[in-house]
Amino acid sequence: MNTHQIPMIRQALREVSAGPPDTCATLEVDGDAHRWIQVVGRTINCAYPHGDEPEGRVQRLRLPPIRAELISWEAGKFATFEVDEMDLDAVAEWIDAYFVRVIGRTDGEYHLDVTFEQH
Repeated sequence: MNTHQIPMIRQALREVSAGPPDTCATLEVDGDAHRWIQVVGRTINCAYPHGDEPEGRVQRLRLPPIRAELISWEAGKFATFEVDEMDLDAVAEWIDAYFVRVIGRTDGEYHLDVTFEQH
């Protein structure tokens, strides 16, 4: 678990939850614009650099459990999930695990740039 990034991820989720409707947080791996996750409301849109179906990959890689449904995806581009409940701690851990296990960053060694915008 990336103890350095989880507090930053949790704070970004808190700002999305507390901010005006349609506040979007983009978490991007520093120096790698192809490795990103965006959060708006209960929607998590993620870079997805693989050709196989995301739900199966997420299950095989044993990301921390959250109640989420895959709502859209395109091979090699993105996967979009809708979470039932924005539990800040659980979702922050899931996002960290996604960066490490799905996107391929090294646990404890990646750094994020976080930006906010209104959609």
